[in-house]
Amino acid sequence: MATLIALFAALAVCVTGLAVHLHRRHDGPTENLDGVLAERRRLAQLRALRSSYSSIAMHSTHGLTTDDLGRHHR
Repeated sequence: MATLIALFAALAVCVTGLAVHLHRRHDGPTENLDGVLAERRRLAQLRALRSSYSSIAMHSTHGLTTDDLGRHHR
């Protein structure tokens, strides 16, 4: 029984350590101009998607068309 508890405790420590590592790596600042430009492009794309596929926009159309998919999903 103690072995099983130790196994689960070790697994929990590994998962927690991995989650903390990935969280810190993801939230770090961008270190070069290429990264800044990539972030700006991605944020602009997200803003366009939010406005294109809002609740009002989806209720007043027939849904996604092939042109929409080609424009936003590259």
